[in-house]
Amino acid sequence: MAVPRTFNSISRFKGWDMSRKAVRRRDDTDWCILRTSGGRTLNLARSLAEAGFDVWTPRETLSRRVPRKKTIVDREVAILPTFVFARAVHIPELAAALALPVNPHPSFSIFRYLGDIPLLADREMKSLRDVEDVARLRELKKTRNVVPVGATVTMNEGAFAGLSGVVTKSDGKFALVAFGGSFEVNIASFLIRTDGVQQDSPGSGAAAVAA
Repeated sequence: MAVPRTFNSISRFKGWDMSRKAVRRRDDTDWCILRTSGGRTLNLARSLAEAGFDVWTPRETLSRRVPRKKTIVDREVAILPTFVFARAVHIPELAAALALPVNPHPSFSIFRYLGDIPLLADREMKSLRDVEDVARLRELKKTRNVVPVGATVTMNEGAFAGLSGVVTKSDGKFALVAFGGSFEVNIASFLIRTDGVQQDSPGSGAAAVAA
């Protein structure tokens, strides 16, 4: 996946408008932007979360072959290296951590624009969350999950939410679920847990196709 590397490029995501005055009345549900080195992105998010900060950075899991070996390993990577987002309510605590002789977290700075700290509302984060959802869905689609024939499946999302059915056929990619009578639906198997309950996942409605 092509990943923007500079703030100017991420500002082109829908909803990011840094041409407006950076500072507005702060809402504690807003997000501020933290900057760090690319290699520290996930470690910073993890360290701050463990310390009780509400932080987020988009991430995905990539499969890579180990050099000179046939082994395939999964590695979690940052989709937007160098960027971590923290709730605005934490700004004083983050500033205090930066003022300490020794920062207890991986090195970071609070991003400023035109001398002020820009704040982003949840709705302005949607484009970035969508990028992460697409990456997660792509990874899930690689997973083959042979759902046992006879297993009961309760759908909790999408057009068939609330319906329960019995798996009558499964090939690892799709499971044919009978919801009663002649009503049968092919459901992508990656949306179904082996215990018979559908996983919460973006796009699940589109993955269920009437047979």
